[in-house]
Amino acid sequence: MLKLFLFFFITVAVFSQTKKIEGTVSDNYNLPLESANVIAKPLQEKASLKFAIVDNKGRYRLELEKEVKYEITVSYIGYVEETFILEPFSDIVAHDFHLKATGENLKEIVIKHEFKPIVVKKDTLVFDVNSFANGNERKMKEILEKLPGVEVDKNGIVTVQGKKVTKMLVEGKSFFGGGSKLAVENIPADALDKIEIIDHFNEVGFMKQVSDSDDLAMNVKLKEDKKKFVFGDVEAGAEVGAGDNGFYRAHTALFYYSPKTNVSFIGDANSIGKSTFTFDDLMRFGGGISSFLSGRKSLSNLYSFSNDNTDVLKNKSQFGAFNFSHDVSAKLTVSGFGIFSKTLMASRVENNVEYLNNSTIAFEDKDRNAKNKAVLGIGNVKLDYSPSNKEKWYYNGQYQSSTNDLESILNSTTNLGTSIFETINKADNISVKQYVEWHKSYNNSNTTTFVINQAYNKITPINNWFTNEPFLQGLIPLEKDYTYTLNQIKKTEANSIDMLFKYYWIINNANHLYTVAGNNHEYSAFQTTEKQILTDGSINDFSDKGFGNTIKYKLNDVYIGLEYKFRIGKWVNKPGLYLHGYHLNAIQNDNDHIVAKALFQPQWNSDYEFNKSESLSFTYKLENRFPEVNQLADKYTLEFYNTVFKGNALLENEKYHTANLRYSKMNSYRGIIWNGMLNYSKKTKVIRNEIELDGINQFNTPVMTDNPETNIGFNGSVSKRIYRFNLKLNTRLSLFEYSQTLNDITTINKRDSQDIGLVFKTAYKKWPDISIGYNKGFSSFSGITKSHFQSDALTGAFEAVFFKFWKYKIDYDYLKNTDNQKQSNSYDMINTSLFYQKKNNPFGFQLSVNNLLDVKKKYSNKFSDYIISEQSTYILPRAIMFSVSYKL
Repeated sequence: MLKLFLFFFITVAVFSQTKKIEGTVSDNYNLPLESANVIAKPLQEKASLKFAIVDNKGRYRLELEKEVKYEITVSYIGYVEETFILEPFSDIVAHDFHLKATGENLKEIVIKHEFKPIVVKKDTLVFDVNSFANGNERKMKEILEKLPGVEVDKNGIVTVQGKKVTKMLVEGKSFFGGGSKLAVENIPADALDKIEIIDHFNEVGFMKQVSDSDDLAMNVKLKEDKKKFVFGDVEAGAEVGAGDNGFYRAHTALFYYSPKTNVSFIGDANSIGKSTFTFDDLMRFGGGISSFLSGRKSLSNLYSFSNDNTDVLKNKSQFGAFNFSHDVSAKLTVSGFGIFSKTLMASRVENNVEYLNNSTIAFEDKDRNAKNKAVLGIGNVKLDYSPSNKEKWYYNGQYQSSTNDLESILNSTTNLGTSIFETINKADNISVKQYVEWHKSYNNSNTTTFVINQAYNKITPINNWFTNEPFLQGLIPLEKDYTYTLNQIKKTEANSIDMLFKYYWIINNANHLYTVAGNNHEYSAFQTTEKQILTDGSINDFSDKGFGNTIKYKLNDVYIGLEYKFRIGKWVNKPGLYLHGYHLNAIQNDNDHIVAKALFQPQWNSDYEFNKSESLSFTYKLENRFPEVNQLADKYTLEFYNTVFKGNALLENEKYHTANLRYSKMNSYRGIIWNGMLNYSKKTKVIRNEIELDGINQFNTPVMTDNPETNIGFNGSVSKRIYRFNLKLNTRLSLFEYSQTLNDITTINKRDSQDIGLVFKTAYKKWPDISIGYNKGFSSFSGITKSHFQSDALTGAFEAVFFKFWKYKIDYDYLKNTDNQKQSNSYDMINTSLFYQKKNNPFGFQLSVNNLLDVKKKYSNKFSDYIISEQSTYILPRAIMFSVSYKL
């Protein structure tokens, strides 16, 4: 009660030192001026500037300090600013503004404030960094976290009002392929001037009104003294204290910007599990595909390069990235990037597996130790040529090479005995991708686009298995031996050429007509060989016993389409109809499998803008997806120590409907932000693996069925600013219903999950940054059996500056999992740091501790159609690091 009373007393005392003033902003006809800026400038020292944005009803509200005199100014594009002086301790609680259009005969227009915290334009939101920064931020991420409606997650993914930023720019130019993590974690905070959020972004300016891009771009504007300057920082740290793990980290981020040439370099080497870029960034680097084409999958498997990974026993990584952009002339810009990454990891995972409806084996205890070495190199160059302001050419070329070597030892114990499996995997991947884009605007009504895209991938994994006991008996043709050694080689080679031509006809402001023609062609070759190497040196080749695939695969898709875009008031619709001619030819075992189909694929996009801060959008597509080459390979393939796969040469296309509905609203007057996304997909023609389970051994083969699959998902959030705090409610719901055949029994299975979370944060730059969050999760499976799990997650973060130059941070995470039998496991993690740097001094010093509690394992629960698994993952031990940084 005493704590509650003190909290109440302090809150009342703080509120008593403030006062509210509200009102409306309108034009001469009393029409509301939505998104006008209201700025309250203090006319005395040691008081901060306040601001508000007018909502769609013309309302504004300011929270001001009681004893301060303010000059309140309202501005709106095309109107003359109006100013009002509010005296300290004034009783005035409301004031309305009526702005005059600049088109009137005015003797003089005086603009008193060039600086505005937030400026809202049609598709652009501009934040002035100085309005939100307190001067203690080190990186761009810390600035973004203080902008209203902007969030940065732990992986560096940036969202604005619930929508994900898909393109990162610095001074209007792509930063390392447009990924966000490299930018937010490396660009120094003191280099930032403004942050621009650009919705419906398109690199080609004259294409924006016809391209219907859903990209959200963030453009970083640098301070004037950073626009021709070398800046950045260097950091080095090593383990201190009693630890003998040899933890270290060295990091550098250097930037050179000038009007014509931009160069960036980021380097990192660490053994604390820190990744420099996310999987999204990696997919962007690994893309090399024109944004006007969709549906082309990359065969490169590069997941191991992209995640922060402390869920290992050891993790050593080296990373280097170079980005450049140079304006050769006013018409030609050359840009590109090069990336090198190397990771060495050691991991240990324990699984306690319960097999459901299994008469042979009831449980399996697995203990897996692994070592992994992954090396990646990417080189990318892009030419941007503009012969005129009505024509644009692009060429993009990329080369990518990676190796991934894995060694693992698995101890498998069941009620039938114990087996040891050693696995050695070596995979070499090569990829070459390039595309040409041409865009031309002939006049205000006619525009064309032509794209040609070529991609080549070659993947050659070599797998070796070693064990002390025979395995997969009845599924693979093992010969009896003292020990068992199996060798497998897989080769996948794919080459694709895609072309598209699109003509845009703007009939008038309310009607557009687009015609499309294109062709997608893919050629793939897939080979597998398996053999047993006996201890006497002889070979037991599996190719004579139903193994060994050789298949050539050709898929051609020629299509034409028509799209009609029309506007009715605030409602914009774009229905489309495409006719696709598919031709699939798979050649194997001297047999041709040919599928030829002509299929209509309708689609519909619809957007309704209630006002500048509230919108609703809907999309729908009917699509067809043809099987991949390995799914058609109709001989056996060894997948894992307990799994054999056999393709199906008679597979045809999957058919599925997808739809999503998105709603967003930002009410600056009430300080509320709403976001919601509803996704729906339904497959009516489905390719799904049939499973035969015998003990721990599985035999999988894909079949085509008419049993539908339905997937429904919802993500939503609402945040409310309450005085100088933010309260946010998040929710995520999903339901997946599908048909599964297991041991010749077909059942309808349902998977569903629900998560709801609440986050409370401070939102005042003079206060410490405090965040407390709680998330409750439920998940269940229903089929032949039923399973239910719950999770409770608690997060906390505290960051404060004291004695001017010291910054203290601490992060806390707690997770508890509860299974069917109400048995629970849990762990908690604490990371903390103390940073010191004097103002205008380039040197900074930091003492940090990762895994303060020295937690040994993380726990998780998983379930599928036929197993329930409890997993224990060993993690990096406590790391106490001392670091020195130097800012250029």
